Amino acid sequence: LSTLKSGKACPCDRVNPLIPYCKKCCKSGDPSLKVCTHPKFGKILIALRDLPKPYYVAWWGKQLKRKDMPQKHMEWALQTNTGMVDAVPFKEGSMLQFCACSGPNEIPTIDFAPDSEILLKSRNEKMAAVIFRTLRDIPRGHQVTMMYNTNEKTTNEFFKEQGIVRGDVGTPRYPCLRKKRAGGK
Repeated sequence: LSTLKSGKACPCDRVNPLIPYCKKCCKSGDPSLKVCTHPKFGKILIALRDLPKPYYVAWWGKQLKRKDMPQKHMEWALQTNTGMVDAVPFKEGSMLQFCACSGPNEIPTIDFAPDSEILLKSRNEKMAAVIFRTLRDIPRGHQVTMMYNTNEKTTNEFFKEQGIVRGDVGTPRYPCLRKKRAGGK
């Protein structure tokens, strides 16, 4: 899954069959992506090169039962059919945890891939990965964004439940792709 900034695939072997990254990419993340600081919303994920549709990325981490998930990690947890994926202990390597939610005038650029849970073999595995793919081409320097729930309506409900106002996250330095009605292409 991981590619160099040139676009060539990482030549190294996976750390194990269930985590689709080599040791170096697990430690520092996909070289085609970068975690940056947003001026208002914490950490975000940007493309370091033009990313094509589809570009595949994994959300990976410790696989835990929901009851064993630390409450303070729940904000960044990914729920799966076999439990929860806790990426928090892997802040450098498991980069998808830093995807911002696209705002009301923006479009998501990444979502679950077909067969996204193919690497989830059993509830007894200590580590797990879920595969995502880009929904469209993402220009270099743009944010990689996702819906935080099933669709726009349920995402708005999620933000309301959290007591947070959902807003646009694009900035001049780290833009987001915008909806046509909001001046996008």
